[in-house]
Formats: sequence, C-alpha cells, structure tokens
Amino acid sequence: MVSHTGSMTPDQAEVSKKVVGERLKATRLLIGLNQRDFAQRLGTSGAYISCVELGHSMPGGRFLRCLHREFDININWLLSGQEPDLPPRYGFHIKTLIVDYVHAPASGKTLVMAVASYLAGQGACTSGVIT
Repeated sequence: MVSHTGSMTPDQAEVSKKVVGERLKATRLLIGLNQRDFAQRLGTSGAYISCVELGHSMPGGRFLRCLHREFDININWLLSGQEPDLPPRYGFHIKTLIVDYVHAPASGKTLVMAVASYLAGQGACTSGVIT
C-alpha cells in the first residue's frame, strides 16, 4: 500500500489522520454501531477503532479491506475524500450524510443523525430505493 503521508509535513499528516478518523467515526455512527460492535464486525478491538477515530493512527491495510468487505465502504474516499460516490447500501447516499455530519456544528450533527436513523428505519430495499 502506498503511504498517504510520504510527501506530507508532520502537521499535514496529523490533519490527514484526524480527517480519516472523523470520516470513520461518521461512517460508524451512520451505520448505527458502537465502537465495540463495529470492531467486532471488523475483527479488531474497540481500542483500535478509538485510536483511529481520534486521529492517533491511520488504519492499516487489513482493517481497510475488512471495512470495505463488511460495510461496502469506499476506501479511496475514506483515505482521501476524493472518490465521487459510495454505494447507497442502505437506500440513501451515505457519503452525503457523512460529509454533512463531519462539517456540521453539534446541533447539526444531531439533525443529520436523526435523518440517517429515519432513513435506515424506513426499510431500504436491496435495489437502493427507500420503501
């Protein structure tokens, strides 16, 4: 795997880890899992999830493969934010909600979570259409 911090200054690398951690946390919250359950589904520990979400470390290759396989998360988007689309696995566009969540103030985060919970509770069918 190519290093994502190879040409960055230490400050840029820290920002990058924090941004990846924010995306991972937003993804986990929109999926509706706590750190322990999320970690269990990915074959790792809750401490590892916490470490990545807090921006203390970048996720490793094995973890990223598991994340993609288990939750259909686009790894290029998670690491760079530049991938245009994530599959609408739960009947709504996850990427849009995650971007909104990451950039929202505290009250906005609550609203985004309410929208995500509502949409997830609507019983999205496998074709990606909310029923």
